[in-house]
Amino acid sequence: MKTSVQFGIIANSKTRVRCIFCKVYIPKANKCIEQHINGSKHKENFELMTENGISFNTDILYCKPCKSYLPDNHSISEHIEGAAHANWVAAMDDLVDGEFIRLNAYLSSDTENVFCEVCKKNIHCTLQNIEEHVNSLNHRSHIVEKLKPINGIFRVNNEDEVWCKVCDEYIDSHVLNILEHIDEDDHHMEWFMEIEDLMEGQDMSIVNYLANEFEKFAYCNKCKVEIICNAQSIEQHVNSESHLNQFS
Repeated sequence: MKTSVQFGIIANSKTRVRCIFCKVYIPKANKCIEQHINGSKHKENFELMTENGISFNTDILYCKPCKSYLPDNHSISEHIEGAAHANWVAAMDDLVDGEFIRLNAYLSSDTENVFCEVCKKNIHCTLQNIEEHVNSLNHRSHIVEKLKPINGIFRVNNEDEVWCKVCDEYIDSHVLNILEHIDEDDHHMEWFMEIEDLMEGQDMSIVNYLANEFEKFAYCNKCKVEIICNAQSIEQHVNSESHLNQFS
């Protein structure tokens, strides 16, 4: 009979066991226990625990983000939907969005750290620590280096500026100015929206165009051809008979 921490099943009486994850009692028979732990509800609760930093400690559930034990009469979903946990998730998601910070290990294991992929650094997981990290100039500099090759931004001989290939525009090379251009410049954002809209579902790529200063072409994986990387040429290609025939 499986009564390990992994499954959340603990002994309750001579005739039944209890699933701490699902807050239900199960007949003390291997077949019944197997059916329960393989059921959709149990698997869903286990997945919710893994994604939300909830662990099983002897006979009680503990939420790491909230630093609290779940009351015995509260289900996992009730706790997750509660104000304290939901507010933590919302605040954390807002902080790490687009920052290349991984929460998985913190939420699903015993570690108290999150990992910043661009800085190659562990950070003790508190909202304050992560906020300080993502706003640091060092982190923002690493973010810029990560974003340059996917935004068509290149160094030039003049160290005070960088060149945006998409906008054919020189930008002050300060980290915050580059980020402002990527995130807020109307022409830059509109170019990406238009091109990505045209290429959606067309099996085309502009990765090399953005990463290589001298590359002039987008590439169609369906047709195995290069296309001048501008909206007009891409639109003509995706609507061409030869391209459309690749999908028939």
